[in-house]
Amino acid sequence: LSNIFGSQVTTYILGDNVTSIGDYAFYECTGLTSITIPNSVTSIGWYAFYHCTGLTSITIPNSVTSIGSCAFYDCTSLTSITIPTSVTEIGSWAFADCTGLTSIIIPNSVTSIGDYAFYGCSGLTSIDIPNSVTSIGNYAFADCTGLTSISIPESVTGIGKGAFQSCTSLTSVTIGNSVTSIGSGAFYYCTGLTSITIPSSVTSIGSGAFSGCTGLTDIYALRTNPEAYECSTDVFDNVPTSTCTLHVPKGSKEAYKAIEPWNQFENIVEDAKPSTEPADLNGDGAVNVGDVTTLVNMILGKTPMSDDADLNGDGSVNVGDVTTLVNQILGK
Repeated sequence: LSNIFGSQVTTYILGDNVTSIGDYAFYECTGLTSITIPNSVTSIGWYAFYHCTGLTSITIPNSVTSIGSCAFYDCTSLTSITIPTSVTEIGSWAFADCTGLTSIIIPNSVTSIGDYAFYGCSGLTSIDIPNSVTSIGNYAFADCTGLTSISIPESVTGIGKGAFQSCTSLTSVTIGNSVTSIGSGAFYYCTGLTSITIPSSVTSIGSGAFSGCTGLTDIYALRTNPEAYECSTDVFDNVPTSTCTLHVPKGSKEAYKAIEPWNQFENIVEDAKPSTEPADLNGDGAVNVGDVTTLVNMILGKTPMSDDADLNGDGSVNVGDVTTLVNQILGK
């Protein structure tokens, strides 16, 4: 299909002989309110539903394997969408400026979220990123001003430039222990963010990554050696470094005080636990269900506590560490 429809089209039913929705197929069909896509369709092209401002809902069948760039860009009346398990990649700008979007389901088949994929989706309050995703593109969720929490799974290794820029309502962020790089301006101007934990897996923090996060009161840096971070001096620009507490691992305070940008913080305390790999808590030379039993016994006071038992680095040993250990054993 190519763009042969005017802006007055309101409904459309595609025949079973259609295998793809071509580039610009329904481009600026502002009157379109609903469409039925048959199971014969395998791809949705670039700008296919661009600026279809009257479209309120759409069902994408399991036959679709690719959603092109800007496919649903500026579909401002679209409130929810379910991406089928056949899709592996969400294209750049795919749902950008879908300001009415309040709910979206990303399946475990998706491995990458493209640049600007959900840029400006101000109606989104939360989103679940599945464990299949390995990369979050540049500005993927920038200007999602209604987003309040986000959990970045262990599968993700890189957070793109400006990925969550200006998510002003964001108060909670969990960064998985596999993330190695946080892009420039990744959390720029996230003014609602009060606490952030930078796992020890991170080696690169881009320019201005947390710049303008004026609400930060606590930062947990889990690397014992701050020189291992590759970061510029402006990472924490406009962060209230006089009141925000920097939490670092035991024995590393002086190292943090000696190097930019960490020495900008007036309050540095040694109470952060470094991230660890699954611990051989029972000393049998392997990490398995026996270590889960040992950890549970430690929590219950039946076994002496180990310094390595705080597996999620939150400063205490509890059921959260059991979950972390089980997930790591299962490869999650």
